[in-house]
Amino acid sequence: MTEETVSASHFRVHFKDIANAVARGEHACTVERHGLPMVVVVSLEDAEFLRQHRWGKAAALPEQPGAEQPRADRIALNHPDTMPLELLEEAYGLTEGSTDFEIQAWRFKAYYSIRGRTGKWPAKPFGRGPSG
Repeated sequence: MTEETVSASHFRVHFKDIANAVARGEHACTVERHGLPMVVVVSLEDAEFLRQHRWGKAAALPEQPGAEQPRADRIALNHPDTMPLELLEEAYGLTEGSTDFEIQAWRFKAYYSIRGRTGKWPAKPFGRGPSG
């Protein structure tokens, strides 16, 4: 199986053809927006594998004493364009200074999402950098 990468615009126009090819198992499809990967479209067979081996892993484990339980005060970092602006700005502020790659990638997307919605630039996603 191969993997194809397409823009969000191309995906919208050619959804039927892409979905049929993915369903036949010909390839998976990564959809990018402004050069940033957003989602991957995979076949039902691949999704079932992920459900069993990746997504279901935490749910399948019985609770163990001393194991860290999910905390209610944690914010799920969904794609910034799908989050309410107030929650997006709060999460953007709370994730400042993180060195986690996924959080940094999320902050990059959030930076442009906040700018697009408010017309104002938020604090830089990675701080001032080495020069400042």
